[in-house]
Amino acid sequence: MGNSIYANVFFMLGGIAVMMFGMRTMGANLERIAGNNVKKMLGGITNNRLAGVGIGAAVTAIINSSAATTVMLVGFVNIGLITLTQAASVIMGANIGTTITAQILSLSGTDGVDIASIAALVAAAGMVMALFLKNDRVNKIGYILLGIGFIFVGLRIMSMAVSEIIYENGVLRPLFKDIFQKDHFPLLLVLIGIVFTALIQSSAALTGILIAIGSALKLETAVFIILGSNIGTCITALISSIGTSTSAKRTAIIHLLFNLFGCLICLAPLWIWSKEFGEFMEMVSGSSVERQIANFHTLFNLLTTLILIPFTGLLVKLATKIIPERKTRAEEKLSFAYIDDRLLETPPIAVGNTKREILRMAGIAKENINLCVNMLLSGDHSDAELIRENENTLNFLNKNITEYLTKLSGKNLSLTDEKKVGSYYHVVIDLERVGDYAENLTEYSDMLKADGIVLSDDAKDELKNLTDKINALFDISCAAFDRRDDSLLVRVDEIEESIDGYSSELELKHVDRVKQGACSAQAGSVYLQAVSNLERVGDHITNMAFSIKQYRHK
Repeated sequence: MGNSIYANVFFMLGGIAVMMFGMRTMGANLERIAGNNVKKMLGGITNNRLAGVGIGAAVTAIINSSAATTVMLVGFVNIGLITLTQAASVIMGANIGTTITAQILSLSGTDGVDIASIAALVAAAGMVMALFLKNDRVNKIGYILLGIGFIFVGLRIMSMAVSEIIYENGVLRPLFKDIFQKDHFPLLLVLIGIVFTALIQSSAALTGILIAIGSALKLETAVFIILGSNIGTCITALISSIGTSTSAKRTAIIHLLFNLFGCLICLAPLWIWSKEFGEFMEMVSGSSVERQIANFHTLFNLLTTLILIPFTGLLVKLATKIIPERKTRAEEKLSFAYIDDRLLETPPIAVGNTKREILRMAGIAKENINLCVNMLLSGDHSDAELIRENENTLNFLNKNITEYLTKLSGKNLSLTDEKKVGSYYHVVIDLERVGDYAENLTEYSDMLKADGIVLSDDAKDELKNLTDKINALFDISCAAFDRRDDSLLVRVDEIEESIDGYSSELELKHVDRVKQGACSAQAGSVYLQAVSNLERVGDHITNMAFSIKQYRHK
């Protein structure tokens, strides 16, 4: 390059930035294009530990980051999508999957193959596909190619800058000879790996840096830094677990424990038998230090997984001891059950789980309507506190699901998911209105109790029958919304029309009772308002079912 030392430092930092940007771009678009497959893989997590390891490795290979996979797992455990034990095996697999990046980066040092020049051409092709072709899937593939190109071009820029910094006339400068080739205290090297990885939040990027300076680096130095990087990469998940459920925090702790124990298991043998280990890696990988570094990264994570997978249960128990249960019942009600900001990194899963959260909201709205009607008919106010709790939960869900949908709408969604998100806004509003009508029914109950008024037996029976119809409409509407089954909409229409007809019939019966003097003016007013409110509840629940017409075609 022929640049000053400062310019080369800037080029080195720029190369790191380009490489990391390439990793993020490639990983994000791979996840978007394979979003449904990622969803299926994660949905297929079972209690089979080996299957969990395989799924973790595959998902991490797709999204190119074990930290990102663990952050997703924190979100999944937080909403109860998977158990803590299932997450533990996936974390082990994620550590294996992340080594793919190092293997790819090490190819840049392969003799006779100029990977960087090929990658530059790939990046150019990707740019054309991403910016100039009008097809969403082709655009995403273009960004994937652009990311791959950036990784290797960034590595080349960084390597050339580092070479000019550490070499002078083809000879390693004395300062760097002391740093790279002398024996150093292994724990210090581990600490360097921890700190550096925590700062850049990517063990793959640190491995790339080690590969870039591989020709000047002793393998014995690199391996201890890599051990530290595996601990440092846990910082991202630990930060992401702040403010989550106890189980989610335990997931982040399991990630830390797994990598920490792996480091401790390997630290002493590598320290004691460093020479023999170096000879073994040279036999396996050849003389290329770059390949030795990449292969060690893979070997370390494979070995750690094989050793620790039988002790998954113990890791879970230890994490449980470190993070005891502290969440109260009130905190659980005023929180999401199925969605989490971490799911926004996997939009298809976030959309699917938003539907589950909305169905939960519908269930709470249905419960509150029934509690309020029962209080109105029986005069028993013992459920008043539960009704207030449910109303607070509905208000929480209305506000926060709407905010979540706003965040989700800013993500790269498929056309179907985009239509779903648009319809979900209206469904949440409809369910919030159902909550308002439940509040109205509570006020009517309070009015009757304050004035000592009791509804007639006929009025109670009629309101009960109307509520039964509302419950049937709730059930069929939720089924249509959940299964996206427009064949159920005919039945929804029938029940809704029967509610409208029955409400009109009840109003006429009420007029007859007033004429006969069987109903007081105050009781009649409450009765008519209750019928009107329940009829409007039916309208909003019908809207929920018919919202699927906006996106029912796949």
